[in-house]
Order: sequence, then C-alpha cells, then structure tokens
Amino acid sequence: MRSIAAFGKQGARFLVGTTMLISMVGWSGLNCNVCGESFASLVRTAFGMEVPVMASSVFWGIVMLISAVYGMNAFRRLDAVALPLLVLLMILGTILAFLRYGAEGLSLPSGNTMTFVQGMGLSFSFTAAGAITSADITRFQKSRKDTVKSVFWGIMPAGIFTLCLGILMTKMTGNYDITSVLTSVGLPVSGVLVLILATWTTNSLNAYSAGLDAVMVFGIPDQKRKAATAVAGLAGIVLAAAGILGHMETFLSLLSYVFSAVGGVMTADYWIVRKGRKESWHEKRGWNPTGVLAMILAIGAAVIVKVDYSGIIWGFFIYLIVERLLPGSREKELPSTEEEQGKGNEEK
Repeated sequence: MRSIAAFGKQGARFLVGTTMLISMVGWSGLNCNVCGESFASLVRTAFGMEVPVMASSVFWGIVMLISAVYGMNAFRRLDAVALPLLVLLMILGTILAFLRYGAEGLSLPSGNTMTFVQGMGLSFSFTAAGAITSADITRFQKSRKDTVKSVFWGIMPAGIFTLCLGILMTKMTGNYDITSVLTSVGLPVSGVLVLILATWTTNSLNAYSAGLDAVMVFGIPDQKRKAATAVAGLAGIVLAAAGILGHMETFLSLLSYVFSAVGGVMTADYWIVRKGRKESWHEKRGWNPTGVLAMILAIGAAVIVKVDYSGIIWGFFIYLIVERLLPGSREKELPSTEEEQGKGNEEK
C-alpha cells in the first residue's frame, strides 16, 4: 500500500485506513440507497407497484455485496456481462430518444444550477475516493505499462462514450435521470437494468475496498478478507436503510477534504521525493511524522480557504516543505519477519 511509505505503517493503518474504511462503507450505503430509491420509483412509474425504499435498498445491497465477497474473480465475470450490456442499452436509449423527441432539444440553452467552480468541486468529491482506492485494483497489474493501458484503453473510451450518450439523451428529453429517460421511451425494464448494472459494478468495488481496509485497520488475517468484506458491506446496507442519501452532499464534502490531502501527500512522496522509482519505495514501521503532519496541515488549510478539493495542492507542497525540515523519513528500514511472511498472502 503506497500510503505506508508516506504515513508509516501505523499511520497508514490507523489514520488513512480508518478514513478509507469509513469512506468506503459510506459510499456503499449511498449506492445501495440510490439503487433502492430509483428501483422503487421506476417500478412505481412503470408498473404501478409500490416497493418500500428500505426493502429495495437492502435487497439490492445484498445482491451487490455477494460479488464483492468473492473478489476479483467475481468482478471479472460481472464486468464481462454488465459493461457491454450497459453500453448497448445506452446506445439503444439514445436512438429511441432521438426518434421520439428529435434533435430540437440539443440546441436549447441549458440553465445554470451551479457555478463552474462548484461543479468542479462536486465532480472532484465524487472521484476523490475512487482515485485514492484505485490501487486496490491496479495492484494486480503485472507492470506500470499494463496499469496505464487499462486506464486509457479500458476505462477512458467507454467512460467518455457513455458520458456523451448520457448528455445527448438528457438534452433531447430535458430529463437528467437516464433511467427515467429509458422508461419514457418505452424501455422500463432496460431502465432498471441500466440502473442496477451501473450501481452494481461500482458498489461491489466499494464493499471490496472496505473489506481490505478493515483487514488492515483491525489486523484481521488475510484469509478472513471475505468475512471482513461481508461485515463492512452489511454496515453500508444499514446506512442505506437509514437514509444516508439525504446527507450525501455533507458526506462528499467531508471526504473531499480528507482524501484530497491524502492524495497530495502520497503524490509528493512517491513522484517527487522518491522520484517515481519503485525501488525507492519501502514500508516504514511506526508513524511517519512528515506525512501525518502534512496531511493535518493540508486539511486545515483547505478548511480555512473553504475549498475542499484544494487539499491535494496543499498536501503536495506542504509535504515537500515538511520533508525538508524532518530529515530521515526516507531512510530504508529492513522488513520484519512478520512483514516478510505476510508478503504475497493477500487474497484476490
């Protein structure tokens, strides 16, 4: 885990790990709640049936948790089916929206609901946790080259393409809810499928990452990862049933303050201090006061200027300054016997 070098093993475990665990459990609850509310709404609109939001959130939360418990192998099978089907349904929905509504809506001006800076901040809040926890997946890549290829050829094209389809459907129909758009063009079942597939592929990773964080924070043996994932996922389901979606903006803002600072510190440590050389990276036992102090100061600076995502800039530069003032944080330590035995035992 890259944060061990920047914050020390105990710092990464108790400070960063706990923050990530809370974040991933919260995100899991949010996604369960979004899926539950949207599913209940779609069933009511399309079929005239009433489904309790709490029951819907719990049901879909359990379904999504199953794939998270089984880890990478389950993700591969899920993505192989879900992602092509999701793209196909988006293409079909765009075509039907054009046939029904025409292209007149594309030329209509859009009203501003927030400023550009606010929109950028909200987008950053949505992606901050995912960016920091992406190493939970990319650690299985054979090389850096494979990691770069998976992002640029595996994620970006599909992401940009589906984003453009979503924009087209939103403009043509005047409705930002893609699942409602698909229902309005005569594809209620497809609308439900798009909702479930989009949430499922994302939320399984949230619960999986929460399980990894729980293993680290509580010192749980690696072979108990599935049980830790199940407990973390169930905690998210409880939050969903309690209606965490109603507090989404506050939750995202708090996450952005912390994760931005963590990301800035880790970026400066690995790419500037260690010059991006993996042989310069090493596990630091105990606490690394450089990273911990830089993170605290970065969060404080972001709170003072009231720009949550500025923490990544503060963390980056503050870490470089503090690292100069506290020499010795980069000194290599020999791994303990326990660490040597633990390497390579993480369960996929």
